[in-house]
Amino acid sequence: MIETEVEQSTSFVRRVVYGACIGCGCFLAALLIGILEGKLLSTISLIGTSIVFEAQPAALASIPLRFHPLSGALISILANLISIPLMVLTFNEIMERWKWVKRKLQKAEKWSSKYGKYGVWILTLLSPLLGAYVSIAVGFAMRWDVRLVLTSVLIGMIGSSFLIAYGGESVAHLFGVHT
Repeated sequence: MIETEVEQSTSFVRRVVYGACIGCGCFLAALLIGILEGKLLSTISLIGTSIVFEAQPAALASIPLRFHPLSGALISILANLISIPLMVLTFNEIMERWKWVKRKLQKAEKWSSKYGKYGVWILTLLSPLLGAYVSIAVGFAMRWDVRLVLTSVLIGMIGSSFLIAYGGESVAHLFGVHT
């Protein structure tokens, strides 16, 4: 029994390290895009906005910061992805440790088994509204396939971020805000 606890602990630590490494990679990629734009401080501000408020508000914030729409959307998306790998890789451990959450989720599993293969795609539409963090938590709580949850959330997040960045830039040009 002690061996399995040690193995589980090691496995959890390994997942935390993997998630942190992937998150650091996303941070460095977002930072690199901002440095290539020549806007280090604005990039750091945009990264913070995306981590706290999600990718869509950050994509909108990239417009007054005068990022190119492609750069603004990419920085927002990458920054939003900083904490998601850690969240995904440790979610099951959290569920196992919090018994009261596990009991509540057992009720959701009945609904999930019936509608899970279709319900996961609702997250594509909900992720721009609820945000990636909440959408992923819902997907995990419903015990939907991790790959489908991540795919649907990423489609919604990426699509809406690009739509906001390019649409906002177009509106700014329409009203003469940007020259």
